[in-house]
Amino acid sequence: MSITLVAILPSPSYAQCPRPSNEPATCRPPTPPGPPVPFQGDIGSSTRVRKSAFELTSIEVDRLRQAFAALRKLSEDDPDDPRGWLQQANVHCWHCGGGGASVANVHGNYWFLPWHRAYLYFFEKILGKLVGDPDFALPYWDWDTRGRNLMPPPYVVPSAGSNSLFDAYRGVAPGRAMPASATSPQEIKRLLSLRDWASFMGGPAGPRGVPGEIEFRIHNRVHQWVTDPRGQANCGVQDMGIFSTAAQDPIFYAHHANTDRLWEVWRAMGGEQRLPTDAAFRQRTWTFYDENKRWVSISVEQVLDSAGSLHYGYSRPSPGGRTGHEHAASQPLTTEPMLAPSKSVAKAPWVAQLLTSEPQTVSAPIVVSSEIASFEAGASPLGPMVRRLHIDGVAMPPGGSTTVRVFVNLPGADERTPPSGPNYVGAFTVVPHHGSGHADATRQDVAFELSAETEQVVPSSGEIPVSLIPLAGEDMRPLGLTLAYEKVYVVTE
Repeated sequence: MSITLVAILPSPSYAQCPRPSNEPATCRPPTPPGPPVPFQGDIGSSTRVRKSAFELTSIEVDRLRQAFAALRKLSEDDPDDPRGWLQQANVHCWHCGGGGASVANVHGNYWFLPWHRAYLYFFEKILGKLVGDPDFALPYWDWDTRGRNLMPPPYVVPSAGSNSLFDAYRGVAPGRAMPASATSPQEIKRLLSLRDWASFMGGPAGPRGVPGEIEFRIHNRVHQWVTDPRGQANCGVQDMGIFSTAAQDPIFYAHHANTDRLWEVWRAMGGEQRLPTDAAFRQRTWTFYDENKRWVSISVEQVLDSAGSLHYGYSRPSPGGRTGHEHAASQPLTTEPMLAPSKSVAKAPWVAQLLTSEPQTVSAPIVVSSEIASFEAGASPLGPMVRRLHIDGVAMPPGGSTTVRVFVNLPGADERTPPSGPNYVGAFTVVPHHGSGHADATRQDVAFELSAETEQVVPSSGEIPVSLIPLAGEDMRPLGLTLAYEKVYVVTE
């Protein structure tokens, strides 16, 4: 098997990636009236309860639609009102690198979860204010529940502008389910079984951050699927398929409410050790306009206690809608380890190379980090030791989007190989931060924490075959894909 080393250059197949028609030239928030007011905690007297979008009563659906309709009307009547529909959507655009943003990006690092929690909190309070209901709560789209990996009915019926929850840029028809592998019981089980906060939440922000697995494994996949379920475009598709426009689709907020809910489920399984302790994480602050148009400053520390500080919580799916991972969590994987057959693979070069539409297998070194080396020499470890498979320098041409499955010790894997068993590491999805009108490509590192099952087929030293399987939709190869990456390796950290 041969691999050609190349520079990271846009592929001609991406030349026609359209720039979103609704991507703002600038999404800077309205000029604040003065210094921000420190957040003092939610003043509500009761805890708002977020329910599954599949379990809303007819009255609750009507109220939800009334709230979004009022938000849209506010944007039309006074485009400068910071609480209006487009201004609120631009809050996300500004913090994800779109529209000339000059603030730190909240994607691809450990600020992803707390920032989106704060964003949903203020958005929820604005909706409640507009309909005069202090107990108003956003619903969540529990795509991890059996039978609910399709668009919730309130958002697609009717599929017309008369429904304030509808978005014309979605690519999925009512009743169409996303690929079962995207949110399978095994996929959710692997996510909730992650031992280290850096694996689940991501690492510190930097020039090239490392996103958490909840972000690049599942969150991104849902974003992509909503607008391009077949994945054939190789381009992000507005709205949900491009971060700078994603919040212009009402389903964005239900999707992120479920992401937030799974963060709470994961934390409940491990307590406070499930959170970073460094000051850079906990003391980070952001500013939002609240329901009274006040410019408010809120810190990560203040959003961690969702019930006490923000006064909201989640109801569990009803017995008729059991989450698949509740069963999976109690059932060990039974697939027998699949050892590597006799097949030559290429050395994984530590320089830029391309992944095209064809599956690719490289031989990745198994290394030990300097921190572990010092521990073995007598120093004390800083936290739980885990092994991760790293894919560094992942990048696509501007506007590009795709999903890649990853297997270890299984060189013959392709798009038909079931994403299950010890050899399956996981999948990552690239969603562009902005459209192709921007010249720069988003670059990031991806890291998978190896599960106990995968550890069975990964030796302690030497090298191991790592297979990268590009996907379009389910069990399909994409057309004309160009994804660059720099190096692949396994390391104990």
